[in-house]
Amino acid sequence: MNSVNRYLWDVLLYACMGCFSYFFLVHYADIPVRLQDRLMTFHTFLAVIVSFCGVGLSMRYINERLLTYYPYFLRNKRMLSAGLIAAAVILLLSNYLLLVSVKALAGVASPFHLQRSGLTVILLVWLVELVIVGQFILNRFYVDVVRLYKRAEELEESTAEARYRTLQNQLNPHFLFNSLNTLVSEIEYNPVNAIEFTRNLADTYRYILYCQDKHTVELNEELQFLDTYVLLQKVRLGDCLQVDNRIADKFGETPVPPLSLQLLVENVIKHNVISMKKPMTVKMWTEPQGDDVWICVANAVRPKQGGVTSGKGLENLSQRYRLLCGKEIVIEQNEKEFIVKLPLLYDQD
Repeated sequence: MNSVNRYLWDVLLYACMGCFSYFFLVHYADIPVRLQDRLMTFHTFLAVIVSFCGVGLSMRYINERLLTYYPYFLRNKRMLSAGLIAAAVILLLSNYLLLVSVKALAGVASPFHLQRSGLTVILLVWLVELVIVGQFILNRFYVDVVRLYKRAEELEESTAEARYRTLQNQLNPHFLFNSLNTLVSEIEYNPVNAIEFTRNLADTYRYILYCQDKHTVELNEELQFLDTYVLLQKVRLGDCLQVDNRIADKFGETPVPPLSLQLLVENVIKHNVISMKKPMTVKMWTEPQGDDVWICVANAVRPKQGGVTSGKGLENLSQRYRLLCGKEIVIEQNEKEFIVKLPLLYDQD
């Protein structure tokens, strides 16, 4: 429908330009006054309109084919300039041929010969037409730019959405695989704990399914899930894993990526020695930095012997934050402590 409307506007423009050119050429070019009234008829105006529309629509068709099949034409400044110059020359020739045709129909001797007045009128009409066409092209250019900009935004959003879904879906098989390995061990060595572990695993995975189609969840929901996850791990580790949560209640409704805190605690369990002799406490608090507020998660550094760190979990989390808010997570580490800082997704009062 938009394409049809644009063609209708083009037809209207070319028709008006044809009538304008014909009127001025007949009355102000080198055509005898006695012949002017004979040339101002409905049929002659109709013929001029058809001629100008034919030339204009042909030029537009050629232009669209060039832009469709030869994008190089649009990117190359010389080719683009050459195309505009060619269009201007065709417009000038159209006015010249129109005047010649009118003089031939009127029976003027030597219709191809132009007097000074005729040449002046042709150039004047041509310049006016260039201004009109230039303004028309400029308006259409801005409309196309806005349309392409919106399309680029939509494509960027859909691409970011697909990337985020891919990153989020990577977490679910990873978490389930680790949990099933733990369950197998519990069934073999401690069947009673295996039953409790299975129940907690069901609650945990129910939350994962709940978050499947969500970009963010409230921090309160994430903390509740973290409590369930820690209970799940305590079946295997005992009471040697604790979470010291000092995050203020006022941040409870703050959106965070789902499974973000769980991933950090899982990272602590995976890469550090945790036992009854060496219990682990994961500390969480908020920390203002300039206009931003960050959630900080810290743990003591006690690396397992022979442990290999791939960094995929933290990289996944970093990419999700990058896609959601354009910010990076911050990782700080020294010999005693490992800290990950997560930016809140909006400023707090």
